[in-house]
Amino acid sequence: MAELRVLIVSANPLARGGLAVLVEGMPGMKIVGATGVAEAASLAGQLLPDAVLLDAGEGEAEDLDAIARLATAQPGLPIVALASDHGAVSQALTFGAAALLPAAVDGETLAAALRASARGLVSIARADLSTLLPREERIEPPLRAPAEALTPRELEVLQWMARGLTNRQIANQLQISEHTVKFHAGAVLGKLNARSRAEAVARAIGLGWILV
Repeated sequence: MAELRVLIVSANPLARGGLAVLVEGMPGMKIVGATGVAEAASLAGQLLPDAVLLDAGEGEAEDLDAIARLATAQPGLPIVALASDHGAVSQALTFGAAALLPAAVDGETLAAALRASARGLVSIARADLSTLLPREERIEPPLRAPAEALTPRELEVLQWMARGLTNRQIANQLQISEHTVKFHAGAVLGKLNARSRAEAVARAIGLGWILV
């Protein structure tokens, strides 16, 4: 089997190094280069890799924009993106990615996604399949109350989150420090098994905990 030539792209030099070590340890993989986002399109045009492994950070709009810029500059180039929050899989695929996988993906799954992308295939985590369907066609699992209930303070923070307030604004409302708000918000997301504030609010509404 021919070696798969991979270009690594990340705005973070430490992340580039870590991904290079990970990919170099995969049988049949060869790193042809590692670069930042700004230089990615130019270097890809020079090196002609079989696939690109792109660090999409937290999966926010500006992170996903890097996928669009690279895909526009190098049409047809297979791009496998990694993000700490992979809830934007539909948008990433629309922008030109062949896959959007969690940043903590195991090496075997990542290698399979890279090889699939080089063959023109798209890789989607099973948990993300439903996000590609129109909302009215999705089969949503019934919401279950978390095993650990929210404290009164966590519920207060959640209610202000539902109103769209920032951590600083919530801190002012509750007369506590912004650091304390971040702590409570993190606990809320953890207890509700949510990947974002918006998801936490949606789950809380579904459980009837808050009204908006």
